[in-house]
Amino acid sequence: MEATTVIIILVIAMVLTNILDSFFESLPLPLIQLAVGFFLGLFSENMLELEPEIFMALVIAPLLFRESEEADLLSLWRFKKQVFFMAFLLVFITVVSIGYAVNVLIPELPLAACFALGAVLGPTDYVAVASLSSKVRLPDVLVTVLKGEALINDASGLISLQFAVAALLTGGFSVLRASGELVVLCIGGFLVGYGIIMLKRLLTETLRRMMVRHLDTYVLIELLLPFLSYVVAEFFGFSGILAAVTAGALQALDFKKTGLFEAEVGNTEKTMWDMVSFILNALVFLMLGMQMPAALLHVWENPDYNKLSVIAVTILTTLILYIVRFLSLSFFSGEVIGRGVKERLRNTLILTLAGVKGVVAIAAAISLPAFFAQKPLLMFISAGTITLTLVLALFLLPFVTTESPEEKQEANRAQIEFLRDVVRQLHKKEGAHLGAVIVSYQKRIKELEHASYEKDERKQMKALRAYAGAVEQAALAERRKRNEISRKVYRDYMDILSMIRRVEVAGMLSYTIAGLRQHLKTLLRSNKERVSELSANEYRQKLRDLFWDLTDRIVKSFEDVRDRYSDKMIALFIEERVNLMGHLIDDAYAGTLRARLHEEYVDELLIGYEIERETIWDFLDEGKLTLAQANELRANVNKLESYTLADDQNDVMLKLISIVERQRAERRTSGRGKKKEKERKSKRRDRT
Repeated sequence: MEATTVIIILVIAMVLTNILDSFFESLPLPLIQLAVGFFLGLFSENMLELEPEIFMALVIAPLLFRESEEADLLSLWRFKKQVFFMAFLLVFITVVSIGYAVNVLIPELPLAACFALGAVLGPTDYVAVASLSSKVRLPDVLVTVLKGEALINDASGLISLQFAVAALLTGGFSVLRASGELVVLCIGGFLVGYGIIMLKRLLTETLRRMMVRHLDTYVLIELLLPFLSYVVAEFFGFSGILAAVTAGALQALDFKKTGLFEAEVGNTEKTMWDMVSFILNALVFLMLGMQMPAALLHVWENPDYNKLSVIAVTILTTLILYIVRFLSLSFFSGEVIGRGVKERLRNTLILTLAGVKGVVAIAAAISLPAFFAQKPLLMFISAGTITLTLVLALFLLPFVTTESPEEKQEANRAQIEFLRDVVRQLHKKEGAHLGAVIVSYQKRIKELEHASYEKDERKQMKALRAYAGAVEQAALAERRKRNEISRKVYRDYMDILSMIRRVEVAGMLSYTIAGLRQHLKTLLRSNKERVSELSANEYRQKLRDLFWDLTDRIVKSFEDVRDRYSDKMIALFIEERVNLMGHLIDDAYAGTLRARLHEEYVDELLIGYEIERETIWDFLDEGKLTLAQANELRANVNKLESYTLADDQNDVMLKLISIVERQRAERRTSGRGKKKEKERKSKRRDRT
């Protein structure tokens, strides 16, 4: 398959996994990516395969560089003994344990190959378990230790793999020689990473003195660091992985300047790395999933392998990993895992289950030599173990953590209360377009409210909407049958209900498009079909009265289903319905769009942002917000303000609305002129 086709397929798969992640919120994203990759692998025989060295340089090196750059080095230094043990000694214990155990289970597999499997499964990956952070909250101390382990043990695991592969090629292995080479690889990798960062600092300082202020130049230099560190270290025979990790850690130690240009560079670099990290992580899991069908088929169709035995070995390998990890970590000090027996047991279980295998383990499995006849078997066991650790972490971690649902929703509730306070203050201000500003804040509140729903509450709200819609349509049809409303009122109200469903499914964009279509229809009507502004207001009042009557009918019908829906959900539904119907009948959302055509709207948005900043300080002083929540809210205000003030936006929708409004104004003016001319002619005829 051509490389271009593979890239397009992978990008589409990344988008698809993000969409699926929104629907299957309880599943970690890496597991979804594995499943999608597996599905792709079923229908593609000749997928693009990267060389191991290229894969390490282009994928793993930048990922580890970014992880080390974002690491909290001071916290890691506090727990340096535990981190060092987990990152080095625990990896080697895992390699030896898995190696000998698998060799006993599969005697025909060479011991060096078994050690290679142990090296593949040695490193942990916090990126994988971090996808559970929105569902499972781990204690801060344990998170720090896990991050430190995942940051450093990647290098130790990959170095162990190099030794295992070398032993597999040469047929011999010397502990003394391997220890000496390990020291040389580590020291050399550290020195290369240090040298690259020093050169980078010298270069950027020189550019600043020369007044070179090209943003892209500094961002590209940052992007080159992991690749350059890895390639240079490997060229001299040192550890490229450790060089990339060292470069990232030293980059984090750089002094941050607070100038305007430096802030632009920092924000751009963060945005770039967030996107690069997501793409590379998704790429690794998708590629493993795509290679799993081939490995599975090779093992399944090979008569030399007993299928049940291979599955049993995979399960036993996972079990051995957990036993070794649990026993090794149970001797940690009380500062990390607590002092009471129950607390020590719980925290040790958390550390054990959170040792999820991820990106580096997958990359190591892919990088096994292609000429090795047993590679499909090792790939099968590796992929099965990685998947099992993800699944077990997903289902077992919630049972050993202590977070309650109330704690999980506390941050959202604080932000909702904060935004409601901002809206109350905006109501006291005066401005021609403040109503449109308030609508934008109400939309943000609604998004937070939806995010705060539990999974069962979301299902309940969906069912409640369907029930209320059925009641409303039945009542509307009954009124039409009795001729209590005209056919036009019935048709227009049904259009409004259709818009409500469209907004619930696809958001306000669909309503905007529908509104534009309606405006265009209005422009094409003849003058005879148009109604005066007074009659339009009267007609809107008819719809409004009908809405309140039907709402009363829906509320009364809720009495029959109190046992199925909670009072909270019913109250939230009514509030949501009133707000949304107000936007559609009273044309509030279209009014918001029209308000954005005026320059004063931006000034009044800025007033809202200033009120937000003041309210953040007030809530922080009163203890209603934590410092972390306040900082997050400040960052959100800064993003909104920067986006609002940007002068390079190309808002096609607003331009279309502007054209429609201008044409409507011209037609009204033209209509009034024709009407006056008609009246003058009529008076002239009367005089004649």
